[in-house]
Amino acid sequence: MSAPPEKRKTPRIQPYVVPCVVVDGPRRLPAYLTDLSIRGARVSSEEEPPHAHARVVVEVRLGRVVSPSRLPGQVKWVKARGKGHDFGLTFVGITAELQRTLESVVEEFRRLAAALS
Repeated sequence: MSAPPEKRKTPRIQPYVVPCVVVDGPRRLPAYLTDLSIRGARVSSEEEPPHAHARVVVEVRLGRVVSPSRLPGQVKWVKARGKGHDFGLTFVGITAELQRTLESVVEEFRRLAAALS
Protein backbone atom coordinates (compact mmCIF):
# COMPACT_ATOMS: atom_id res chain seq x y z
CA MET A 1 0.00 0.00 0.00
CA SER A 2 1.44 3.38 -0.94
CA ALA A 3 1.58 6.46 1.26
CA PRO A 4 -1.19 9.01 0.81
CA PRO A 5 -0.29 11.94 -1.44
CA GLU A 6 1.30 14.93 0.27
CA LYS A 7 -1.21 17.77 0.71
CA ARG A 8 1.36 20.45 1.51
CA LYS A 9 2.59 22.71 -1.26
CA THR A 10 5.87 23.37 0.54
CA PRO A 11 8.20 20.47 1.41
CA ARG A 12 8.92 19.99 5.10
CA ILE A 13 11.98 18.56 6.73
CA GLN A 14 11.25 15.99 9.36
CA PRO A 15 12.18 14.86 11.79
CA TYR A 16 13.61 18.23 12.66
CA VAL A 17 13.84 18.33 16.45
CA VAL A 18 15.14 21.64 17.76
CA PRO A 19 14.42 23.28 21.11
CA CYS A 20 12.56 26.57 20.95
CA VAL A 21 10.49 28.98 23.03
CA VAL A 22 7.00 29.99 21.92
CA VAL A 23 6.08 33.50 23.03
CA ASP A 24 2.30 33.65 23.48
CA GLY A 25 1.52 37.11 24.86
CA PRO A 26 3.27 37.32 28.25
CA ARG A 27 3.79 33.54 28.40
CA ARG A 28 7.02 31.81 27.31
CA LEU A 29 6.35 28.18 26.45
CA PRO A 30 9.30 25.75 26.20
CA ALA A 31 8.81 23.52 23.17
CA TYR A 32 10.46 21.74 20.23
CA LEU A 33 10.11 22.28 16.50
CA THR A 34 9.47 18.80 15.12
CA ASP A 35 9.26 19.69 11.46
CA LEU A 36 10.03 22.79 9.47
CA SER A 37 9.32 24.33 6.09
CA ILE A 38 9.90 27.79 4.67
CA ARG A 39 6.24 28.59 5.40
CA GLY A 40 5.57 26.95 8.76
CA ALA A 41 6.40 24.38 11.40
CA ARG A 42 5.02 21.76 13.75
CA VAL A 43 5.68 22.43 17.42
CA SER A 44 5.49 19.99 20.35
CA SER A 45 5.21 20.96 24.00
CA GLU A 46 4.39 19.33 27.31
CA GLU A 47 2.61 22.52 28.44
CA GLU A 48 -0.77 23.96 27.46
CA PRO A 49 -0.44 25.20 23.85
CA PRO A 50 -1.59 28.55 22.46
CA HIS A 51 -5.14 28.57 21.11
CA ALA A 52 -5.81 28.00 17.41
CA HIS A 53 -5.50 31.27 15.45
CA ALA A 54 -3.30 32.86 18.16
CA ARG A 55 -0.44 35.04 16.96
CA VAL A 56 2.84 33.87 18.50
CA VAL A 57 6.58 34.26 18.05
CA VAL A 58 8.92 31.25 18.01
CA GLU A 59 12.43 31.90 19.27
CA VAL A 60 14.78 29.28 17.82
CA ARG A 61 18.37 28.93 16.67
CA LEU A 62 18.34 28.16 12.96
CA GLY A 63 21.35 26.82 11.13
CA ARG A 64 24.68 28.04 12.39
CA VAL A 65 23.57 31.37 13.85
CA VAL A 66 24.50 32.07 17.46
CA SER A 67 21.50 34.12 18.55
CA PRO A 68 17.92 32.88 18.26
CA SER A 69 15.77 33.94 15.33
CA ARG A 70 12.30 35.30 16.11
CA LEU A 71 9.74 33.74 13.76
CA PRO A 72 6.28 35.34 13.93
CA GLY A 73 3.42 33.01 13.16
CA GLN A 74 -0.19 32.03 13.60
CA VAL A 75 -1.35 28.78 15.20
CA LYS A 76 -3.38 26.84 12.63
CA TRP A 77 -4.31 23.72 14.60
CA VAL A 78 -3.77 22.12 18.02
CA LYS A 79 -3.83 18.40 18.92
CA ALA A 80 -3.42 16.67 22.27
CA ARG A 81 -0.89 13.84 22.32
CA GLY A 82 -0.04 11.70 25.34
CA LYS A 83 1.22 14.08 28.01
CA GLY A 84 1.57 17.06 25.70
CA HIS A 85 0.35 18.87 22.63
CA ASP A 86 1.35 19.40 19.02
CA PHE A 87 0.39 22.47 17.06
CA GLY A 88 0.96 23.75 13.57
CA LEU A 89 2.19 27.23 12.75
CA THR A 90 2.10 29.25 9.59
CA PHE A 91 4.76 31.95 9.53
CA VAL A 92 3.30 35.44 9.16
CA GLY A 93 5.26 38.63 8.50
CA ILE A 94 8.65 36.96 7.99
CA THR A 95 11.36 39.40 6.94
CA ALA A 96 13.32 38.77 3.76
CA GLU A 97 16.39 37.96 5.88
CA LEU A 98 14.50 35.36 7.94
CA GLN A 99 13.02 33.91 4.76
CA ARG A 100 16.54 33.44 3.34
CA THR A 101 17.63 31.82 6.61
CA LEU A 102 14.70 29.39 6.51
CA GLU A 103 15.40 28.54 2.87
CA SER A 104 19.07 27.95 3.69
CA VAL A 105 18.28 25.67 6.65
CA VAL A 106 15.75 23.61 4.68
CA GLU A 107 18.10 23.29 1.69
CA GLU A 108 21.07 22.29 3.89
CA PHE A 109 18.98 19.65 5.67
CA ARG A 110 17.72 18.19 2.39
CA ARG A 111 21.24 18.20 0.89
CA LEU A 112 22.64 16.32 3.90
CA ALA A 113 19.74 13.84 3.87
CA ALA A 114 20.31 13.15 0.17
CA ALA A 115 24.01 12.56 0.79
CA LEU A 116 23.19 9.99 3.47
CA SER A 117 20.70 8.03 1.38
